[in-house]
Amino acid sequence: MKMPSLRILKDEPVPDGYVRFRFNEDCSYRHCGYREHQTHFHCTRKDCGYSFCDKTRFVQHTARHERLDTLMGGDFRQFRANVHCGRPDCPHATQQAANNNGPTGGSSNKASHFHCLKCEFVCTDTNKVVAHRRQHAKLDSINAAGFEKYTPSQNCGVDGCNYNAKQTHYHCLKCQYAVLGLSQMSSHKYRHMD
Repeated sequence: MKMPSLRILKDEPVPDGYVRFRFNEDCSYRHCGYREHQTHFHCTRKDCGYSFCDKTRFVQHTARHERLDTLMGGDFRQFRANVHCGRPDCPHATQQAANNNGPTGGSSNKASHFHCLKCEFVCTDTNKVVAHRRQHAKLDSINAAGFEKYTPSQNCGVDGCNYNAKQTHYHCLKCQYAVLGLSQMSSHKYRHMD
């Protein structure tokens, strides 16, 4: 039985979403530890750039993206440590600049950070991504019920409101009536039914 040559094994197809660089090819990633001395792969997602030399990482890394995409649900955008988010007011962008990272850079800090696409929220913890998405879902349901939420730190701007700047409350968008919870919203909406 004839064994396939080593050359054929090295030329196996690379899965979609990845690119291979041979040991003598320049991948152009400034901080890549494999650059021009070891055959390696880079993830081609714009928000990633992860590099590795072990082929078993294809499945693991693809699964990571799938898990994070599900977790973020289209409401967040992830930025790896080696990818600049482009937001000058982001504390992580400042860290990236200090590490001299750019879109083709790398870093000893492997932490990703996440930006909410609906507001200015940013975090590094995937648990906070989930909790923040729940907050938006709750606010969406409050707005769908015809109310707007105000916290103690917000001025609701409603004259004579007893709860203004004191406690979390909700104002009806039709009549400005104030309620303190979801159950009161349900009973109040019947006032507007004709």
